[in-house]
Amino acid sequence: MKQVSLFFLLMLISLMTAMGQKDKAQSDDKAQMEAMKQMMAAMLGSQNCEIAADYPFDHDFDMTISQYDKKGKMDSQMSMRCFLNDAGTVLGYEILKSSEKKVPPAKMILEAKNKKMVTLVDQDGQKMAICMDLNNPMFNQGRGVDDPMGELTKTGRTKTILDHRCEEWQMDDDQSTTSFWIAEKSSLPMARFYSTMETMQSSPFGQHKMPSKGMMMQMESVSKKNGDRTTMEVTALHPQRKSRISTSGYQKM
Repeated sequence: MKQVSLFFLLMLISLMTAMGQKDKAQSDDKAQMEAMKQMMAAMLGSQNCEIAADYPFDHDFDMTISQYDKKGKMDSQMSMRCFLNDAGTVLGYEILKSSEKKVPPAKMILEAKNKKMVTLVDQDGQKMAICMDLNNPMFNQGRGVDDPMGELTKTGRTKTILDHRCEEWQMDDDQSTTSFWIAEKSSLPMARFYSTMETMQSSPFGQHKMPSKGMMMQMESVSKKNGDRTTMEVTALHPQRKSRISTSGYQKM
């Protein structure tokens, strides 16, 4: 399974950081920077993409995503806090810690109903925001609708993660072998979010069938191409903690 959401986020943050640094450069570069911003906005479909003043959430949880090469050496690791509303239609991410030293404080909001993604970056006090239409053809980086895709099957194995009984599911396709540990009884409405995002075939988030109930607590995916391994682990759950992500002070790119 491609973890394109994470990699795309890192790529986007790096681009926004570079643009923010150039914004502090000499005034001779301003026209060039403005042209670059307009080109990026057109490419990502952000020209008609509106950003809300703030995004309220009813639950949150922490997770860690790690990347390893085929020899087991860690390439990168990122700890994130994830936020979810009761309806399961809006999911937020906040980077808490990253092994990539150049990654600045950043947040991402996925609006499943409106099919858009908002990324907020704070680079040395300069706040930048970009809104992307997930129906944009450039996000269609995965399989086509008619391409074969592995189905999830239960293995019968169980284990307890954060006091939640989890069942293992596996998926094998032409790209990777992936195992998921799913807590069927979860106080967080993640299954609603999965279900909504699966309808988005043109986005990188709608290319894999997820279980109709519960929450993914752990995942491990091994690439058949190069043996690289990706893991995800939920490390803390806060089902009753309310919070919000404010976009105040961020300049839309």
